[in-house]
Amino acid sequence: MEIESGVDQEAGSSGQAPGVDLSGVTRGAWIGSDVTQHEIDWLYRSRRIPEGVSCRIPGNELEPVLEPGEFVVFLAHFERGFGLPTSDFFRQFLDFYQLQPHHLPGNAVFYLSCYATFMEAYISIRPTRETFARFFSLRINSIQGKEIPKPKPPVQCGSCIIGSRQGSPFFKFSGLESCRLWQGTFFYVKNTGAPDLINLPAFNPVVPTRANWSYNPKETHIETNRIISFMKQLMKDTAICSDDIVRTFISRRALPLKRRAHKMSEMYGPGDPTKITGLPLSKEDVVLKARQICQTDMPVDWDWGFVPLSSTNPPTEEANQRFPGITSDKRGAVRKRPLDRVDPDPYIHWTDLKMGRTHTSRPGNVSTEAPDAPSAGPQPQVHEHVTPLQAEVGQEFLDKLTSRSKKNKAPTMMVQARPLLPNAPGRKSLGETSRQEALQGPAPTLSKGSVGTKPESSEGTARTSPPLRSSPVPSGTGNPSASPLGGAPSAGRAAPTTSDHRAEDDFVSPPDMQDTGASNIGAD
Repeated sequence: MEIESGVDQEAGSSGQAPGVDLSGVTRGAWIGSDVTQHEIDWLYRSRRIPEGVSCRIPGNELEPVLEPGEFVVFLAHFERGFGLPTSDFFRQFLDFYQLQPHHLPGNAVFYLSCYATFMEAYISIRPTRETFARFFSLRINSIQGKEIPKPKPPVQCGSCIIGSRQGSPFFKFSGLESCRLWQGTFFYVKNTGAPDLINLPAFNPVVPTRANWSYNPKETHIETNRIISFMKQLMKDTAICSDDIVRTFISRRALPLKRRAHKMSEMYGPGDPTKITGLPLSKEDVVLKARQICQTDMPVDWDWGFVPLSSTNPPTEEANQRFPGITSDKRGAVRKRPLDRVDPDPYIHWTDLKMGRTHTSRPGNVSTEAPDAPSAGPQPQVHEHVTPLQAEVGQEFLDKLTSRSKKNKAPTMMVQARPLLPNAPGRKSLGETSRQEALQGPAPTLSKGSVGTKPESSEGTARTSPPLRSSPVPSGTGNPSASPLGGAPSAGRAAPTTSDHRAEDDFVSPPDMQDTGASNIGAD
């Protein structure tokens, strides 16, 4: 796989190879969208999309065709820490590097979420482009082919690959190699009122210009130097690891790339409105959710290597003096939100329930387990307007969920199988394995520093399920901190088959060598 470094190409160049017909290229190209109304409903219920933003599902178009005022977003991004309105850091990141959401593969969004989580939950300062540029570099994802002369043009979707900068002390993460065809999860969003609740640049289909891609503050940024010094000491004094960062934003029920009232270090309990929900996840469910978005060997009985900061575990006075941003950007608690009766975004296995996100049925790929239910109304705007859970799953099921203090597991039901995108090589759904296999199976690994290499196996799936089970066991327990910083309703309705939906032969699958950005990033 060839990844251009950008050194041999001017930042302002379009990157197109002159005189070469690229009309038949399918790798990294737009492939249409298979997002369903059921999945949009889940985004509202799980508070990933706020009241005041409307959604529109694409029709038969392969490339986005926007109406006035619309933006393009991706379901695969929402599953990895993205949310609306986007955080100030994410918007600054896009503007500084002159990027669009469709330039970032799903794994790139996961890496950004991990970086933002560490900055907020372990140092208690906002992420910045200077520190990001010291830890990470950007590389172009180019179209392959011996017949294409250099400089090879970038792919249309996923053209920006985030990788570890040489010598970076940051933690090591591995995205999912199975995160293929993520570009087939796009849909349109639009503000319905005067406030901007999206915070994205206007859609531009062109490839990146590589503006500022070579930026690296090196030792000139004083705060970044302090962060690196602190990080090295933290790794020496505690058992902190990359898994701590992943399970922090999962167990905290937080979206690292969404604008929130305060930092993760200021979160304060079940009523905190910056969370998806105040209901806790069990340790088991944290592991299962982590394996849906990254490669990890996190054990089911995991414990914290370093407990993240919170309102009850604040930074030390020494840390406040070292990082002035801790105090200057402190916003404190905001008005509490009532606790949900049903978890809008728990982990649920495909075989546990009949609910859960499913693709719209396609010709030749129709499930026979259960008929499709009618879709929700067009363009739902607030999650409260989604069809009540009681109407979809029955009062008896809800009664069993709300009595979770007596029972640890949700009642077993059958789930309608979610078909994969046609011809998706190497893509494996968690629905193909049992929950026990997902927990106990061998964790996939990548060789050290193997950027863009294909792992031997993958337990993850590129598309995760917004299930309906809440877990009674809180996951935020662990060992007291030894850090110098501180002490111790998604429902299920499958969208119906529509007469105008794309036929299976409308899709062209990229080759096995497609770069998904599933690299091992960070220092050893």
